[in-house]
Amino acid sequence: MSHSSFDLSQNEARVLHSLTKWPMYNDQSIHSIIGMKKSTFSSIKTRLKEDGFYKRYFVPNFPLIGHELFMVMFGNLNRFTSYDERMRIAGDLVKSFTEDFQVVSESNKSYNLSVAANYTEYAKNLEKFLQVYSENKFLSKEGMTVVPFPFELTRVHSFLDYESLLAKLFGFASEPYADRVVIPYGPQKDVKLTRAERKVIAGLVKYPDETDTLIAEQVGVSRNTVANAKRKFLKKGICFQRVVPDLNKLGLKLLVFSYRKFNPRISMAQRSKAVELVRKTLAPHFYLSKNLDGFVISAHTDFDEYNSVNDELLKHYMRNEYIIEEPQSFELSIPSMNVIKDLNFLPMTLKVLGINPDIPIKDQR
Repeated sequence: MSHSSFDLSQNEARVLHSLTKWPMYNDQSIHSIIGMKKSTFSSIKTRLKEDGFYKRYFVPNFPLIGHELFMVMFGNLNRFTSYDERMRIAGDLVKSFTEDFQVVSESNKSYNLSVAANYTEYAKNLEKFLQVYSENKFLSKEGMTVVPFPFELTRVHSFLDYESLLAKLFGFASEPYADRVVIPYGPQKDVKLTRAERKVIAGLVKYPDETDTLIAEQVGVSRNTVANAKRKFLKKGICFQRVVPDLNKLGLKLLVFSYRKFNPRISMAQRSKAVELVRKTLAPHFYLSKNLDGFVISAHTDFDEYNSVNDELLKHYMRNEYIIEEPQSFELSIPSMNVIKDLNFLPMTLKVLGINPDIPIKDQR
């Protein structure tokens, strides 16, 4: 039986929201917090999972394991070329880039999200991409915009965090971003990891839903090693968990990518009120900002809903002179957009940890 957010029961909505809010908690902790019987919580959670309402992810905390920057590329493609034609010629190339973890396209619009150890690694991919897309006239006259967000200089307010979206959708109270930021801001030292710990991180990223026993078998360490390493990773923030809902099943129709340049006279700290306004209005699942610029990706029920909340936000920005020009925004239809690469964090994790992707993790020396 198919569901949408509009025919989820109140209890189903509470369970889905609580899973996104506390992805690191076990079932017992969550059903105690929300005051639901264990059997009710477990059966609803199982049903939502089986119906494809959400997926669980283990995400490495990038700046702590050796990644220096987040990269975003976005823009309009040549409207006289088709998605199928672009994929026939360049699909394998686009899918092969280790640093890209999400690539989304719809008719003549596209964005790529990437995490790289350094700019050189990203630039190698970018050169190949631009060469093939230019040769085949896939790019619009304006081309693609590429913006680096070094982790040391970037506040990551929301990274795959859907709590505010589900709170808005279901009418629940939402937590301020300051209480749940997981990727640190400022200079960071790479954490020291043993060979076994590197294997466990790879196993958690590859098998986020599996038991410690199965992960131990797959990566060639003991179950105790997995359990101890996982406890350490979560306690020290070396990895974090995310529960990602299916936007289609929630009845959401519109995905909006928006990049804005900020007034250089106004610092990130001075814009702190605007951060919370962004959370309350757009409820973005990606939200990164530096002193000079930032971007959000948010999901909405329809264009009218997006327009009304975005107007409120832009008025606040203009009144306080936070932005120096109109944001660059484009909308994608959630039901019809093409997700070329969807939240694949394993290749970049293996690369930065020095694990050969062509050899099973348990056979790595």
